[in-house]
Amino acid sequence: MSDMNSEEYWENLVKKSLCRFQLLSELAKGPLHGYAVNQAIKEACQGCCEPTEAMVYSTLRELQDGGYLKSRTEEHQGRRRRICWLTPAGEEAFQSAARVWERMLPAVQDCVALALSSEKETST
Repeated sequence: MSDMNSEEYWENLVKKSLCRFQLLSELAKGPLHGYAVNQAIKEACQGCCEPTEAMVYSTLRELQDGGYLKSRTEEHQGRRRRICWLTPAGEEAFQSAARVWERMLPAVQDCVALALSSEKETST
């Protein structure tokens, strides 16, 4: 069993969902290759959620298998890269995810405020 007192435990739970949402967000802006998606997620999350390349590429593959994105191979500076973009189903998935995050964020912010205020009270 994992240690629920560890921030790492909670970070790992949140990481997969947040990274998937950010991945959809980056592809909603336009076609990208996997490495660019990974870098964009790292930048957007400002260090709070850094996906591994394996996580990004396996998610891209899963989304393509599900019909949420399409890809083509292009050559760039002598390297072959797989460029990905959202399908209409992928755009719909991104919008669905956004509606869920919109509903959840206020509740999460309330929980965070409660936890941090009680942390201050116990440290005084």
